[in-house]
Amino acid sequence: MLFAFGLAALVIAFVILWKEAAVKHRARRFSKLIGAAAGVFVGALLLLTATGRLHWLAALGAAALPLLRWLLSLIAAPLIGNWLRSAFGGGTRPDPAQTAGPATSTVATADLRMTLEHETGDMDGEVLTGPFAGQRLSQLDQERLERLRAGFAAADSLQLLDAYMDRRFPGWRDTAAGASNGTDSAHASAMGQAQALAVLGLRSGATKTDILAAHRRLMQKLHPDRGGSDYLAATLNRAKDVLLDSDETPP
Repeated sequence: MLFAFGLAALVIAFVILWKEAAVKHRARRFSKLIGAAAGVFVGALLLLTATGRLHWLAALGAAALPLLRWLLSLIAAPLIGNWLRSAFGGGTRPDPAQTAGPATSTVATADLRMTLEHETGDMDGEVLTGPFAGQRLSQLDQERLERLRAGFAAADSLQLLDAYMDRRFPGWRDTAAGASNGTDSAHASAMGQAQALAVLGLRSGATKTDILAAHRRLMQKLHPDRGGSDYLAATLNRAKDVLLDSDETPP
């Protein structure tokens, strides 16, 4: 029985050292210790053979076999599974939502490309035309934004810029020349599926459940009662309708 317990202890030591060897800088230590353990085991076999007691090993091995199986199933099997998953790229994939950073929505016109970070609700945009082309709206003060606005002719560009300025400079309309104080409706130009996905911050293949959830989440940030605008709210509603009515949207 003493030999059986020794064999079981050797197996446990082997498993523990194998786990440690998963760390690269311990690999050399692992090899030396396993080599020493193997040498002791082989020496014991030779001694038993020389003294004519090898049959004891067979009897002790048979007695210790159930214990060894239990130890291996309890300790070794999970470690082997973890090692195989790490070696061959298996295992649980990381949640894209936790690794991709904050999701964004994009609303674009001929003159502006506006982005909204879902997590913070912050808006910023890039000027696409005119003397301020290539600059971020956050880099322009109110005076230059009003000059930018004066150069826009498209209604959707004006409404998008107005929505940004409403959030950044509340009350700017009271002093800006030509600013509309009425409720602007969303432009009536057609919206394609790709643009609708960008507005809601979704990818191709989004389900109806994904669409409704994204729309609800963004409306909580862009609704006029929450610091948004009628234009942005109408744009979100139109994007939702485009995707829900599309035959390419999975149920």
